Amino acid sequence: MTIKRLSFTLFPMMFFCLITTTAVNAQSGLEETDGNESVSKEMARANEAFEYNEYHSAVTLYKKAFTRTRSKKEKVEITFLMAECYRMMDDWKSAASQYSRAIKLDYGDPIVYLRHAEMLKMLGEYEDAIVEYQKYVDRKPDDPRGKMGIESVKMAKKWKENPSRYLVENMSDLNTKQNEFAITYGGKPAMNDELYFVSDRDDATGKQTDGWTGDGFTDIFVTKAERKKKTRTRGKSDGAEEEMSWSIPMPIEGEVINTKHHEGPLAFDSRRRTMYFTRCEKQKNNKLGCKIFKADKRGQGWGEPEMQLLTPDSATSVGHPCLSPDDEILYFASDLEDGYGGRDLYMTTYNRRERSWEKPKNLGPKVNTLGSELYPYVHLDGYLYFASDGHPGMGGLDIFRIKLDDNGMPEGEVENMQFPINTNANDFAIVFDGDEAEKGFLSSDRDEGRGGFDIYSVTLAPLVFEIEGRLYSSKDKKPINTGTVKLDGGGSSYTVVTDKSGYYKFTLDQVREDVTYKLSFEKKQFLAGQASATTVGIPFDAFEFVPDERHYLHVIKVDKEIEPIEVPIVLPNVLFTTAQWDLRPESKVALDTVVEILNNNPTLVVELRSHTDYRDTDERNMVLSQKRAQSCVDYLIEKGIPKDRLVAKGRGEEEPFTIPENYDGFGHQYFKAGTVLTEQYIRKQKAEIQEVANQINRRTDFKVLHDNYVPTKVVKTESGEEKKVEIKPIIHTVEGRESFAAIAKQYNIDIRTLRDLNGGLRGVRPFEGLELKVVPEADYSDWERTRYRVQMGDNLSKIAKEHDLKAKELRDLNEGIKDADISPGMIIKIAY
Repeated sequence: MTIKRLSFTLFPMMFFCLITTTAVNAQSGLEETDGNESVSKEMARANEAFEYNEYHSAVTLYKKAFTRTRSKKEKVEITFLMAECYRMMDDWKSAASQYSRAIKLDYGDPIVYLRHAEMLKMLGEYEDAIVEYQKYVDRKPDDPRGKMGIESVKMAKKWKENPSRYLVENMSDLNTKQNEFAITYGGKPAMNDELYFVSDRDDATGKQTDGWTGDGFTDIFVTKAERKKKTRTRGKSDGAEEEMSWSIPMPIEGEVINTKHHEGPLAFDSRRRTMYFTRCEKQKNNKLGCKIFKADKRGQGWGEPEMQLLTPDSATSVGHPCLSPDDEILYFASDLEDGYGGRDLYMTTYNRRERSWEKPKNLGPKVNTLGSELYPYVHLDGYLYFASDGHPGMGGLDIFRIKLDDNGMPEGEVENMQFPINTNANDFAIVFDGDEAEKGFLSSDRDEGRGGFDIYSVTLAPLVFEIEGRLYSSKDKKPINTGTVKLDGGGSSYTVVTDKSGYYKFTLDQVREDVTYKLSFEKKQFLAGQASATTVGIPFDAFEFVPDERHYLHVIKVDKEIEPIEVPIVLPNVLFTTAQWDLRPESKVALDTVVEILNNNPTLVVELRSHTDYRDTDERNMVLSQKRAQSCVDYLIEKGIPKDRLVAKGRGEEEPFTIPENYDGFGHQYFKAGTVLTEQYIRKQKAEIQEVANQINRRTDFKVLHDNYVPTKVVKTESGEEKKVEIKPIIHTVEGRESFAAIAKQYNIDIRTLRDLNGGLRGVRPFEGLELKVVPEADYSDWERTRYRVQMGDNLSKIAKEHDLKAKELRDLNEGIKDADISPGMIIKIAY
């Protein structure tokens, strides 16, 4: 049988043979024999190969021993040890089969259930794995690994059903049928235009076969960026990103790095002038372990590597080097005696005075477990990323992260990176490009690979947004064709037109994350309407992945009804005390909506109409309704609506209410559409319904008289005649040493009015270029939409935040303006 998967211990987990003879024996069940007990010759040879990590050779020998021995006890032991070999070779299917067979043969140690569960978990057979974990819990209730295994399987199922934002794809151009893993960025620091990785592909230096796996030895390879091109990336503000293609990988330059032994996981300093790498020397029947070497750049190649003495005992295995972004801390993995389990992560710093490394410091129980922690990587985002089979995970090695404090030690809680970064396979050696953890690589032996371990790209899929909806008439609920919908927010403004079905859409290129938008709806012969939509704080589960576009999309639906101006609009909460016309508090609140409507529709002239029911005389009803209508008009004038846009009209009882289509207001359950609530009709109803009908008739509404209002004011001509002229917004730009008093006098206003018109101008003195509004009655809304007057205490970050902008966007709108350039009173742009 050809073993597809190579050794999980040799390749991702080992890259230094850290297992001591004692550890192997204790973990595997391989027992020492006393003078009264012997094993077969074949069994003894197989055990010897096992002890020296020659698992590929050991399997063959165990098979022979199994066929020749007559001892049932020896057959049971051989079956378990074969399972252990397959586990160490990463052949989970064969391992699971042999563990199952050992259980049927009544292998005595409960560890067989734990191992069987682990293999089933790595095969993705989660339900069967839970059964085996529970068997281990029943036999070893005090061992936390059983219960942790059950919980990890449950979490794995949940994570697989709810993937994270990351997209993971095989780098088929780099991978072969052999093993490629542990990629590292190299080349120019600002460009990351070289990739270094580990492989046992055919052109590796070591030509011998490793007895552990039956495959070759590994070397360090490099591939270089051949070309760069701009590709459109939807959802990005700049609209494009750089994409690289890579040259055919070649062994690293020079003959001093790659040898006949294993060369493996590496790291560079921030200048890419120094390389730290792992080397694991192998000799038959000898355990030399692994060491970290350092090499400096020499021209196009590398100088002679120097072994780094990182531990008090030079015989201790170390590997998987990683430098902090400032090059001050070296992280690595080791099996030092003070560890928590298999392999732990440590940190050390270089003592330049002593020219030696400080005593390694264990990263502690937040990171290290009873299992193994490997492949540390510190990113600019302040997190330590690492692989572990001791923390609850989805299968073999999972990738985790934890925040680091200022001293480089872990703080907070460990986070599993979840599916699809992690799978039921071995996932490890993650790295990221740039300041954010958005684009990088990982290594894995998941099912979709080309060979054993493959390199995969990792991309954080963008969250993108669209806003769509339909525009309807509030009168008959029919869609409005060719209505305009305007989107304002985040320093941008877009306008679209509705189709025959009333549908409109703002695309993901027009809608950004973390912005609250204002939507304005307009159509001739309709009142303008407004709505809002936000992309702030949208939970991830509200997005849907779009495979063809490689992004997660959230569609915000905003349907809107707007009022036709030919139909009077009822104000349901404009209420009066019986026989009175003074406005009650709730009536003022209702009229505030009219203020908003008129401000949003500055060309409308409206008639405020008050109606009564048929009770009392016509004359009294007409007088009362006129006074009530005038009270409404007076209130609107107080709120700043020009009086020539308002007409008060008392209608008395002469215009009974007609129930419109789709009426859902007060008393809608009693009346059909088209019913006219006349006195004659009402008197035929029951007393209860009569009261409802009379209350509906006692209403205040407004009716649009025309929509072509132009603000005017009366001025005197040179001849002394009065003349109406249109009011237009004027912006006065201060020149020279003009004073506020002189400017106010020029426009026939007082200084107080000038200050109020311009936000108070607190702490502002006239300066060259100061822009001022000078016409109190004019409509400056279009000008104000794109501008902001700087107040005392403002800075660019504060202004940007208030207007849903990024500081860079605000600077770009204002030609690279800086905080030092702004002063109170200054006008800056906040939108195009």
